[in-house]
Amino acid sequence: MKLIGTYRSPYARRVAAALISRGLPFEHEPVNGYREFEIASRYNPVAKVPSLVLDDGEVLIDSTAILDYLNELTPAAPLIPAGSAARRTALKLAAIGYGVCEQATSLSFRGGEVPETEATRWRAQILGGLRALDAAATEGGPLQATPLDAAAITAIVAVEYLARTNPGLEILPAIPALAELAVAHREAPPFAQTRPAA
Repeated sequence: MKLIGTYRSPYARRVAAALISRGLPFEHEPVNGYREFEIASRYNPVAKVPSLVLDDGEVLIDSTAILDYLNELTPAAPLIPAGSAARRTALKLAAIGYGVCEQATSLSFRGGEVPETEATRWRAQILGGLRALDAAATEGGPLQATPLDAAAITAIVAVEYLARTNPGLEILPAIPALAELAVAHREAPPFAQTRPAA
């Protein structure tokens, strides 16, 4: 398999972290969808990353769809738990982490170009998402699964992405359990090996 997308993208990074966490070998082509539009569009018609090129040449797009495929490959250590309630919870928490990344991107890249009301809404969405993830990261909560599932991987990537792209936001005091989860896994291979250079 070959993963297309720079680890500066939290979406590509969460796929890479999932691959590493489950010991799935892959090549990495660090394409930036914004700066390398033509290359990215070879894999995805809308030139977004990540894309995952399978060994038979099939190309999967969108990190959520890719994680679902990787889940099929790892039945002994699923990325998305089986069972309707556990599955729904993991998918909901992963979607919240994904949403935090989307709003962090908007705030980082467009925050100075939009009315303050819009930037305020993005900050509120980020904080709301982080608080929901923090509640799930408390002891015995769904983000404490072992091994880390897609929701926990996405949450940790979201926290690190937010800290990198919006360092002025003072959010850590509001999310003690989530911050502790991120710190506990900071040097674990899925995160240490995919952390973008400063």
